[in-house]
Amino acid sequence: MSRLQRYGGWALITGASSGLGRAFARLMAAEGIDCVLVGLEGERLEALARELSAEHSVCCRTLEQDLADDGFLERVEAFTADIPVGILVNNAGIGCGGAFATRDPKRIAQIIKLNCLAPVVLTRAFLPQMLARNAGAIIMVASLQAFISSPFEATYCASKAFDLHFGESLWGELRKTSVDVITVCPAGMKTDFFKADGLSGEDCTRMWKVSACPESVAALTLKKLGRKSVIAPNVAGLVGFLARLIPRRWSIRVVEFVTRRLVHYEQL
Repeated sequence: MSRLQRYGGWALITGASSGLGRAFARLMAAEGIDCVLVGLEGERLEALARELSAEHSVCCRTLEQDLADDGFLERVEAFTADIPVGILVNNAGIGCGGAFATRDPKRIAQIIKLNCLAPVVLTRAFLPQMLARNAGAIIMVASLQAFISSPFEATYCASKAFDLHFGESLWGELRKTSVDVITVCPAGMKTDFFKADGLSGEDCTRMWKVSACPESVAALTLKKLGRKSVIAPNVAGLVGFLARLIPRRWSIRVVEFVTRRLVHYEQL
């Protein structure tokens, strides 16, 4: 039995179409974990399911679903009603970079629903069965920006701070049970996130140069699951530590300075 198999049941991975979610799915399937793949791109999900089934002989289900839609939980619960969920990976998320006063209000609301509400609702739905089985794991994907206030990423930054505190609080609440909780706070990753956030090709290339591979972030998270409450890979851990030591107004100015040089957001 692999270390992950002790959690029992299937892994439900949100945002599994690409990036970090896909990396989690591949690593879990390699350890013999059956996977429920949830995301926006049905064809990508189906291709990943076929890959995992062929290479690792695991069962895979795919659900094309926007977790920011009203009523998403009913569909997810119906889709998983006949299987136990042993590992929940709250990975789906989006950004909304740029000056807050010019952001689309609908996009702002979508970020809050997807980044904050969906993980809470999903965790509440599947945690009771984990506790009843005395086995389970919850993975929260936050961000380096959970530790620092980030001009031009106000809503995203706030949503990831929410995820960090939610994950840490759950860890404290559940640490004497058989349900493990970990929150991962990566800096940028080499995924489609920057493009989806509306960055130009030039800015995406610049961000990729200082970003980590999603495979390494997923591997570190699974390695530390059950051992740590929060992890921040590579330089993200150092930045998060320093951000807690220096005055907040200084850290905000530093983040603004760096952001202006990495990304060409419109200025007010």
